[in-house]
Amino acid sequence: MKFLLVPLLIIGMFVSFTAALLAMLFFTETVKSPQELAEMVLGDYDVTRLSDDFVDPEDKLGRLTAMAEEYRALYVARVDSVNARGDSLLTVEAALLARKDSLEAEGTRLGEVAATTRAANLEKRLDELATFYNKIKPQPAAEILQEGTLSDTTVAMLMLRLQPQHMGKIMSSMNADFAAGITKIIQELR
Repeated sequence: MKFLLVPLLIIGMFVSFTAALLAMLFFTETVKSPQELAEMVLGDYDVTRLSDDFVDPEDKLGRLTAMAEEYRALYVARVDSVNARGDSLLTVEAALLARKDSLEAEGTRLGEVAATTRAANLEKRLDELATFYNKIKPQPAAEILQEGTLSDTTVAMLMLRLQPQHMGKIMSSMNADFAAGITKIIQELR
């Protein structure tokens, strides 16, 4: 019987220690329900969780750490947003530069077209004026040309389109200084 008492004593002590442990867990509110106790025994319970009684309500460092993490997450989100906007702006800037280049090329082309059109219109008007001045007498033609209604360059270009003998008669009817200036311009045009 002595051999039987030792295991019973061990089992009794185990049951009494277990009962004391359970009483202490429920008394300190470490475990609040039988389900929590079952989770603890089965290993599904977070053993690192402290009771709210043991957590300092003035845990400023923990709150600051949580706030820092929250602000860091906001910062990362805003940096990503700014980077996305920057990439978008770079795309728009590239498109604008390409558009600017095409507009400058179009402006150059239009300028060349306008210059060509002006030159063609000037040539046509000069041809019409040359036909007119070839038909009138040299003295009135010289007086009209010296009045200054046409620029000296235009007069010189007109004189080049006249018949040579008629041009000579008109030049001889002009004031000597004006005729010399026109002759100089004619030389520069050739």
